[in-house]
Amino acid sequence: MANKYKRWNLAIAGLVLCVVLWIVGMNYFVDPFGYFHFKGGDYGRIDFELTADQYLRFLQAEHIKNFGNQYDAYIIGGSKTGSYRTEKLAEMDGYSYYNVWGMMGSVQNYYYYARYILENTNVKKIIMNLSGGETRAYDRQYLSDICVIPAQVKGGSVLLENLDFLFKDVHIAMDVWKESRDGDPSASVSNCVTGERNLEKYYRSRAKDPEAFVTKQVLKKFDKQMKRLFTKNLSHDAYEENLAAIREIKALCDKKGVEFVVMMAPSFIGEMSEHDCERYWEYMEELAVITDYWDFSGYHDIALNPYNFYNDGHFLYEVTDLIVDTITGADCYEGFGEYVTLENVYSHVQKRKESYLALRQEYEATGTIRLQGYGDESNIVGDGGKYN
Repeated sequence: MANKYKRWNLAIAGLVLCVVLWIVGMNYFVDPFGYFHFKGGDYGRIDFELTADQYLRFLQAEHIKNFGNQYDAYIIGGSKTGSYRTEKLAEMDGYSYYNVWGMMGSVQNYYYYARYILENTNVKKIIMNLSGGETRAYDRQYLSDICVIPAQVKGGSVLLENLDFLFKDVHIAMDVWKESRDGDPSASVSNCVTGERNLEKYYRSRAKDPEAFVTKQVLKKFDKQMKRLFTKNLSHDAYEENLAAIREIKALCDKKGVEFVVMMAPSFIGEMSEHDCERYWEYMEELAVITDYWDFSGYHDIALNPYNFYNDGHFLYEVTDLIVDTITGADCYEGFGEYVTLENVYSHVQKRKESYLALRQEYEATGTIRLQGYGDESNIVGDGGKYN
């Protein structure tokens, strides 16, 4: 009888071991997050396809650690930052750039990456590209596995991180394996070697029918967004934590003699319904106490033209090209971009308030606001704009 139980115990133990090895094997060899196969940071390899579902924060950290001294400067930010082309950024100063963008960006994330870059490279310049959405939460690591700040960047246990990825939900690896086996056409490279997003698929879709593209991708929530922007009271909690982290980044850069530049990115007016409010305007004023910055956000024609965006939260390359041209003085668009200092911040914010109030009056009178169109000069992407 004892031998029978022993055989059963051995059989169960063997079965459990097989299941564990299968889970570990799937997560290691399929590697749905790119965690194991990417160690070393060389995602310029022809056999490595980088997609938006992979653990980009880790891949970037590995690239910085192993290739960081190929770059003079870094731009750090959330998903909007992915549209900055590094070749274009080089026009500002002649530096070679690497783009460190991340899905669901947070100032917490930018702080840790700025510190990591300063500790591991001979960086000359760091640009931080801020968005309004970051004021909604300082720590966004709970949102997804790909939003967690890697152990090597934050200072946690790399061993525990390895074990965590070996024992991820095996269904994720199975889905990725099936897509790879079936040649899923939706899978596409999302990053260039120097970090920026590959937006080619959005340009292709837009070119087929710009109006249909904008209606589906940019304006699908517009009515609800305008109601929220002009009738709801917004309240977020991350202002003070954000400002403290930005203050610390600047101090670290100053200590190492590294140039630190802050930019506030444009937002389509629909997305501004998620953050723009009286407290946010105070945040803009408080930011100027810490550092001067370039502000490209606000209610200008570029933000009011949906044809400059590939969805309601992200803009196309031409918008970031115009940002660079504005900073260098190579080109400009009236009302787009102002260099904000402690001396002019209050008048700058007051102009923003006045623009908001004028649009709110229009909304109250008509139930909506007039947007810029495809044929307007403010469409800097299509045939009606300056960038063809």
